[in-house]
Amino acid sequence: MDDSQRFNRERYKFWLSEHVRFSDLDMLGHVNNNSVGQYFEDAFTSFYIKLVPTWPREKRIFIMASYTIDFRRELHRGDQLEVGCCVSKIGNTSMKIASAIFHDGAGVAYCENTSVLIDRETRTPTPISDGVRTLLAPFMDGSL
Repeated sequence: MDDSQRFNRERYKFWLSEHVRFSDLDMLGHVNNNSVGQYFEDAFTSFYIKLVPTWPREKRIFIMASYTIDFRRELHRGDQLEVGCCVSKIGNTSMKIASAIFHDGAGVAYCENTSVLIDRETRTPTPISDGVRTLLAPFMDGSL
């Protein structure tokens, strides 16, 4: 997938506003890579709560199993950000979420993550029910 697809705003069905804080900066004066990961993590958890307001106190919860981030531009203190998320694939026990950070309309970073539905007590993967699939449907990748 190229950047024109990754940073196509029509893909994303869930949005979170963020901003760069002083504590997000590194010694060079731009945002530390770990802080970018935190912006994505905040978006993922806000997305989960949008789906199920009582997450993570449910019997079954989505947890992040893996993620990758591609960086495209620097960010600096005070920058206002938009983080978009969409579900790009639903499997038997997991889903893939695609996300992008935008600043002033430009794509800054792109992330793909795999989240697995687990049983909180046994900590083992559990099948995604038809009900959960129905909850996810409005957030499917808008470019597919």
